[in-house]
Amino acid sequence: MPTVQTMPSPTPGADLPDPADPSAGVGDSFYPLLGNGGYDVLHYHIDLDVEPSENTIDAVTTITAVATEDLDEFNLDFLGLEVRVVAVDGVDAEFSRNGQEMTIEPIEPVLSGVQFTVAVSYSGTPQPVDDPGVPFKQLGWHAEGDVIYTVSQPSGAMTWYPNNNHPTDKATFTFQLTVPDDVTAAATGLLSDETSADGLTTTTWQMDDPMATYLAAVYIGDFERHEQRLDDGLLIRDYIPRGSSVSIFEQLAVAPEAIRFFEEILGPYPFDAYGTIVMPFRLGFALENQTLSIHDANTINPYVIAHEVLHQWIGNSSTVADWSDIWVHEGFAHYLGLLFSTDLYGQDIDTVMAEEHLHLSLTETSPPGDIEAHELFDPNTVYRRGAQTLHALRTLVGDELFFDIVRTHYEQTAGSNASTEGFLGIVGDLAGASAVSLVESWLYDPELPEFSLSAVEGTLT
Repeated sequence: MPTVQTMPSPTPGADLPDPADPSAGVGDSFYPLLGNGGYDVLHYHIDLDVEPSENTIDAVTTITAVATEDLDEFNLDFLGLEVRVVAVDGVDAEFSRNGQEMTIEPIEPVLSGVQFTVAVSYSGTPQPVDDPGVPFKQLGWHAEGDVIYTVSQPSGAMTWYPNNNHPTDKATFTFQLTVPDDVTAAATGLLSDETSADGLTTTTWQMDDPMATYLAAVYIGDFERHEQRLDDGLLIRDYIPRGSSVSIFEQLAVAPEAIRFFEEILGPYPFDAYGTIVMPFRLGFALENQTLSIHDANTINPYVIAHEVLHQWIGNSSTVADWSDIWVHEGFAHYLGLLFSTDLYGQDIDTVMAEEHLHLSLTETSPPGDIEAHELFDPNTVYRRGAQTLHALRTLVGDELFFDIVRTHYEQTAGSNASTEGFLGIVGDLAGASAVSLVESWLYDPELPEFSLSAVEGTLT
């Protein structure tokens, strides 16, 4: 997820149904209430009329899904806001709400294998949600000064649109944003249409690649849009506070370099565009919302920019199936982000990793493969020790085999979901049992393994 110069994670607040209720949640290790069974979402169409000065929305979210079992009723994740009407296939349906769970009862059951739509009309002022995994930031929809923005990893999406709020159910998205003419609206995806009338502007954004709900984002404020095309045609569009200094553009110029660097390791950039939106106030973190990362002026440095760029591959295209495996996102992003920044500055990666290991040895940390929910974005346990795991593997197997493992991990999970178990399987297939044992020691041993060549040298089997 984020970089605070690393980032957070969520767990919804109080007054929620019993996690033992099988209708509520998909049973995630840390977030048992997130997500819902019985259907697979294909597409979200989110139509938002926003009044920024009052921080109010009038909205309709239409979900296209396929039933994976016969449905007399089904749940969506949706917290707060006033629901006016819910319709299934154009027919008004009964609904009830309990905390984040909205239960919908269509007039006629939806049969397994049948595609259906559910449209939810709602309005009000979205309220961000507290999450024990992210003690430094509420999650979801935020209004700060004259700016509206969303940061949702992993639970906050349900604060502003109804959804199946778990990364195991990715979908495509359309965002239709109507705002006053004097502000700019942006969203994740490509801008496909823009019309203005009666003092309002409506922009339409398409995300045609599968996206987890927490990575969907909208931004509204006084921003300037700047575009460029890379040699291969990839669109880079950045949003900068109006009147920003030239130095911001100079700092953002590192993003295309990072994209090219990671393409050499992982293969082609996975989406149609990339960009950065820079907030005009301090956030204290950055977050890799799909194709349009959010930063503040303090996080547009080469390492953090590269970290969020890397997440477009590992985190966004390849997304963990259970939040307990978050090191797979953050360990990779931290390590490969450091590979980029050390290459950029002509530094030695072994020296940098030795310094980070020394820091870890003086800090109380847990093994990254066996964390608790409140450690989800712990910079030492998840980011640094996760990165040490990868560096130790690289030291053992050498560059060629290490990068083959990393690329294979990405290619096998691109557009879908990843896990620690799956990664260990790839390590075993390509590097053997001793390499698996090494990785497991870094992921699961309570004591921090030693950092030295002698500690990681061995014979592969």
